[in-house]
Amino acid sequence: MLLCLALVIGVACGGGGDEEGVKEVKFGMGLPLSGLFGAVLGVPAKQGLELANEKVGEFTVAGQSYRWKLIFEDSRWTGEGGAASTTKLIHEHGVKIMHQLGADPGFTAQTICEEAGVLLLTSAGIDALGPDKHYTFQVMPNSWWNAPPFFRWLSTAHPEVETVAMVNTDDINGRGIADANIAAAEHYGFEVVASEFKPADMVEFYPLATKLVNLNPDLTHVDPAVLEPMVEMGYENLAYYVLWATSYGEARGWDNVQSLLIYYPVAVGEGLPEGVNEFAAEYEARYGLELAQTSYWEAMMLYVMTEAVKKAGTVDDVDKIIATLETETFDTPAGVFQCGGEKIDGSGHVLSWPAWIGEIRGQDYHVIEEIPADEAEALAEEVFGK
Repeated sequence: MLLCLALVIGVACGGGGDEEGVKEVKFGMGLPLSGLFGAVLGVPAKQGLELANEKVGEFTVAGQSYRWKLIFEDSRWTGEGGAASTTKLIHEHGVKIMHQLGADPGFTAQTICEEAGVLLLTSAGIDALGPDKHYTFQVMPNSWWNAPPFFRWLSTAHPEVETVAMVNTDDINGRGIADANIAAAEHYGFEVVASEFKPADMVEFYPLATKLVNLNPDLTHVDPAVLEPMVEMGYENLAYYVLWATSYGEARGWDNVQSLLIYYPVAVGEGLPEGVNEFAAEYEARYGLELAQTSYWEAMMLYVMTEAVKKAGTVDDVDKIIATLETETFDTPAGVFQCGGEKIDGSGHVLSWPAWIGEIRGQDYHVIEEIPADEAEALAEEVFGK
């Protein structure tokens, strides 16, 4: 009876979180789970994380078996939502490791996490990093890393291109993408003739499309929703963008997205690592959906962090985990990852992704150029190095 009573008391006090000797490690996730960005980015990201967590399963750290306990909070893709979700994850859930998707939530989360000593894995961009930002890492693909390889490739693959126009969302994320692309384009000798910003909830695209068509740049950074009316109005030049999904072609018409270039890593199509293809197939079988880019990026982050705590030999000593992220390499289904970028941000806290350049042909994404992670880092240093 005493043993049973002790067990009941232990469970009531929180001691029942372990199962058969397997302990849980809390991992806080700030994602947009409502509204437009929830449907397009956050919910697919959550699904990718959940599938990756199942595949990772139990892992051993310093002789103890663990599994991740993913805790999700809605960041709403805003600064206010980032602050609220970060505060809740730290003070209500007690997380020591956190991820925030999106620049606006990431920047507001950063101050809170740095003060609390919480490891923050973000997609806020290089501007969020620095030698005084000990707890912050950039783990998602970003334009500071991907724009230089793209424009170097463009300078030889398309010598006819001289002028570039850009359209991005009017938020921290969009302005960061614009800054990186402008710097990279100018570094490789291209003239930037326009940099436009549109509200994230814009539904009437023809005025902006008309303006761009009248400018007639040789290349436009634009999402398929704006590209569709541009093509209808006669735009025949090149376009490029950060995101791709088959649903974009289905929604906007395949004729309107032919030859669209994608300069961020994509999870579906031809020429991808076998591990990525296998994960994409499992995701589609599970959810009946194509593996979105955010699903893929988030999943690889979880694999990296699993390797990091294993190599650090701890799940709760944040400083040891940070030191491991700074110095070690990590195996994932997409290949070997490591952190770098010290000559750019002063901290070396950028997860180095390979840079893939793809093209939409027919109804498929095709990889047409592969730039290894170390080469992409070198190009980023050339353009943005301090």
